[in-house]
Amino acid sequence: MHESVKRETLYAEFIIEASKCFADAWSHHAESPGVVAHLYSVVQRMRLTSSDEVISVGEKVIHLVIEAYAASDKTFDELRERVAATENQYDPLREFSEVCRVELLALLR
Repeated sequence: MHESVKRETLYAEFIIEASKCFADAWSHHAESPGVVAHLYSVVQRMRLTSSDEVISVGEKVIHLVIEAYAASDKTFDELRERVAATENQYDPLREFSEVCRVELLALLR
């Protein structure tokens, strides 16, 4: 139970930080690689206890964040249009959240 709570806290930290990065990247270019430093540190901490699948998907999220920062700046209306066009399937953190949920449920069994 303790291990499950520990991992859930770590996964939540990653999700919160990645969400902030995606929101910031939508209308800003990164000024330095430091914008993803916290994400890298959380993934490294996950390496201590998490499955290879969680680590792999976490790394994929980091790559998506880097690509988002490298892309041209967009307006809020463009975000709204993208979400509407993909029928709410635009969720760069969904796969990460899903593999984490599976892992946490397995720990509780």
